Amino acid sequence: MLILTDFSEQAFRAAEYACELAGALNIKRIIVFHAYQPANVIAVTPEATPMRKDNREVYLESMESLALLQDRLKPLVAKDVNFGLEAGDTGLAGLPGWIRQKSQEEEIGLIVMGVSGNSGLEKFLVGSTTAEILQKSELPVLIVPEDTFLGRGIQTIVFTADLTLVDTIPVAQLFEFLDAFPGKLHVVNADKKGKENYSPEMQEAITKLHNIFEKYDPAFNYITGDDTVDQILAFARQQQAASLIITVHEKKGFMSRLFNTSVTKKLAYNSNVPLLSFPAVKKK
Repeated sequence: MLILTDFSEQAFRAAEYACELAGALNIKRIIVFHAYQPANVIAVTPEATPMRKDNREVYLESMESLALLQDRLKPLVAKDVNFGLEAGDTGLAGLPGWIRQKSQEEEIGLIVMGVSGNSGLEKFLVGSTTAEILQKSELPVLIVPEDTFLGRGIQTIVFTADLTLVDTIPVAQLFEFLDAFPGKLHVVNADKKGKENYSPEMQEAITKLHNIFEKYDPAFNYITGDDTVDQILAFARQQQAASLIITVHEKKGFMSRLFNTSVTKKLAYNSNVPLLSFPAVKKK
């Protein structure tokens, strides 16, 4: 498990939540990473005189903060869980590039990060860290809102189903998670059209969806409305405060990345329920 942190309280809440899940997911190693901006980091002295820090100072301060964070997290996991602490400049490749390289070196199965709902501007910035990770990650990403409740476990799961993308669901990865947290599963398709108006292709996709989740005895829900995100969030609130929303995120081309306002991103920034986003597999 890889936990990304900027040492904010939002990031710590995400780390706490991740540690709660570690046992059920059989996590034996947690890597905590802080990406810093080298060379151009400015510190202000007590005399209010700007002082430029060199890369070594930034690195050492980051590692010290990571050690303190580790001390807060260790009591939350089993004693046999090993922590790895890393800090650095992600360079031209950026954070997604660093994650891609790290996943080749270590067996990372899940990325965890926090998100704050305070910044209205950040919700629409394609270049924001959360949006960039969701867009480019080849691994499942767990987004934890700052007001997530802790200590309740995962009892109700809402899976958002896009009937046009049923063939891209990463079934094996998804089943590993659902097997670890056998809460009540709700499969939800939100669409402007009613179910009775679905085309033959959509009816076929519904049959596939039922076959995929059959062993979990889920409740299938087909809801209509103009705003998909609002529909899903309203449904989640109705289900005795859903514990988790799961979605599948499809990678898109360059122009789509520039103008993408996908359901996954909107859910990440508007929900007070943790969001687990799986990267879509390629259609056969």
